[in-house]
Amino acid sequence: FTHYLLNSLFINGMILGLGLLLNSIAGYAFARLSWRGRGLLFNLVLAVMIIPLEAIAVPLFYIVSLLGWRDTYLVQILPFIANAFSIYLFYTYFIGMPRELEEAACIDGAGVVRTYFTIILPNAKPVFASVAILTFLTQWGAFLWPLLVTSGESVRPLPLAIATFHGLPPLRWGDLFAFGVMMVLPILSLFLLFQRLFVRGVAATGIKG
Repeated sequence: FTHYLLNSLFINGMILGLGLLLNSIAGYAFARLSWRGRGLLFNLVLAVMIIPLEAIAVPLFYIVSLLGWRDTYLVQILPFIANAFSIYLFYTYFIGMPRELEEAACIDGAGVVRTYFTIILPNAKPVFASVAILTFLTQWGAFLWPLLVTSGESVRPLPLAIATFHGLPPLRWGDLFAFGVMMVLPILSLFLLFQRLFVRGVAATGIKG
């Protein structure tokens, strides 16, 4: 059980860390920077949100098989780092931030990168907490994709281990309930830790005007 738990924590930690960084940068670029093709590309990002994983699972599986990524951590991490919904949440939060913050930084000689990391990030904790919780909640219970791309036990996450254990006789309900509690604890802990920021982030990204 500990092995599968560590697998899940590692996979979700990598998706969460890299996803927060890259998706927030993308959201900032769409919301605060002017560049050619921004509107078209943002509309494409929004369109991606309506495509479920099940619709692209087969071609994606074929691609990762050709690349030789099956039965690796990489195949469970890389496809889920960029997330259209996360980019949209960052976009809606950043676009509502006052321009005076960036203007003051520009007067002080700060470039785009420095402005983002020293001005924008410290003032965007609520949306980061919201995206972190939603991303972790989605990926923590991932089942279909790991089932398709893993066959060995070395890199499989916790949900697959619980499903496998459930199918082994004799059925031990006490152990299953214990596994279920352990499955919920990381999500509950994350929510309790960032509860106030999560509520503020949802309010800020969902209510305008």
